[in-house]
Amino acid sequence: MRRFTVVILFLFLFYLIFFYNQTEGMSNEQELFDKMMDDFNVIFPDSNRNSGGGQFYHHIVTNLNPTKEEYLKYNKFYCAVSGSPIDPNREGIHNFLRVKGVDGNEYYGKYYRCCTPCVCDIMKYVLVEKHNVNLKDGEYEHYVFTIDDPCKSESKIPSEVTAFKCKNSKTENGILTKSGRLIIGVLYDVEPYQNQDIKDVLKMCEERNSQEPDELKFGMGDIFVKLSIVNQEGFENNIKNIYGESLKQCRKFDEDAFGSWDEQGYCSEKGGGVHQICFDVSKKTENFAKDTGQGENWSKERVGKNHCMCLGAWALYKAKQDKNKLEKTNDELNCEAIPEMSLSKDYLKTWNRWNGNELPKQITNGVNDMVKQCYEKGNQKQKIYLKKKYINMIKDVSDFKDKKLLLS
Repeated sequence: MRRFTVVILFLFLFYLIFFYNQTEGMSNEQELFDKMMDDFNVIFPDSNRNSGGGQFYHHIVTNLNPTKEEYLKYNKFYCAVSGSPIDPNREGIHNFLRVKGVDGNEYYGKYYRCCTPCVCDIMKYVLVEKHNVNLKDGEYEHYVFTIDDPCKSESKIPSEVTAFKCKNSKTENGILTKSGRLIIGVLYDVEPYQNQDIKDVLKMCEERNSQEPDELKFGMGDIFVKLSIVNQEGFENNIKNIYGESLKQCRKFDEDAFGSWDEQGYCSEKGGGVHQICFDVSKKTENFAKDTGQGENWSKERVGKNHCMCLGAWALYKAKQDKNKLEKTNDELNCEAIPEMSLSKDYLKTWNRWNGNELPKQITNGVNDMVKQCYEKGNQKQKIYLKKKYINMIKDVSDFKDKKLLLS
């Protein structure tokens, strides 16, 4: 009986120790998380943590002086892609995935994230690299997530990302590996990829990772994708303009974030998007918003700047001018910044539709005026391309039967 009692007491004591250690570990993680979040406005002075994985990592290593154990915990508390904080009390905050290495090999490991699209972006746009970090209790060799340093192309950093401090084409508030890549997070439990089961992750990412960067439409991850490839030659040129050439930026000024363009300043909307007319707002056209029934006359605030106008709003604007309801304007378009998709059959209906304010067959006014302006501005090669696009678009459209432009 005494022996049985001793066994019971021993098991009870073991349970108390185990429970204490578990609770202590959870409590310690929460304390570390709270400590790091107390520094949030130090890491991100303007409170914008978009794509801020690199800044979190830099702060942990440079300012928190962690031990190896603390270091591994701290780096679980943020998403390397979005920069979103990850509370340790949340459930389902990691996935096992496959990532390419800078050495050409593939690696398998655990990634802590805020949401699942970020898993896909890690696998497609990030490389892991072996890295040595000096910690409070010694050196630690491990694998880190990296991207090409965005500060090499500072002017191309998306306007939604404001955390980067660039100097001499390098990120000051970030840590670079030996290869010169920027560290944005840590991969855990790493081993060589040898066909470990990641079928669920691959299936989840199949659609997203088959899309081009300009086709992505899921917020924070999309901003990171644009950031991760700013140094890639020709990314911004994979959309053609109405002359069949690389699309130019509509945005005039890097600090201008209110022109209805994409993160890099292009009128690039796809999949039914309609902000595709790159329009130079002047004193003569400052009432564009009011004239097209958009409520507040916000276009007055855009004078001297460009703006990606809606196809339907532009067509209505020109239809009203042709009916002498508005004073006629011309030469307000930046033709090299208008995507050729605006003259495709997929976009026909969007020219004739504008918030219930449209006029009958306004497509002819909008398309003809745009083509006329841009044809007159183009060189011989550009004119030939634009004329062909125009003819192909209106060929079977009855609205243009008696309103076809005669282009020499």
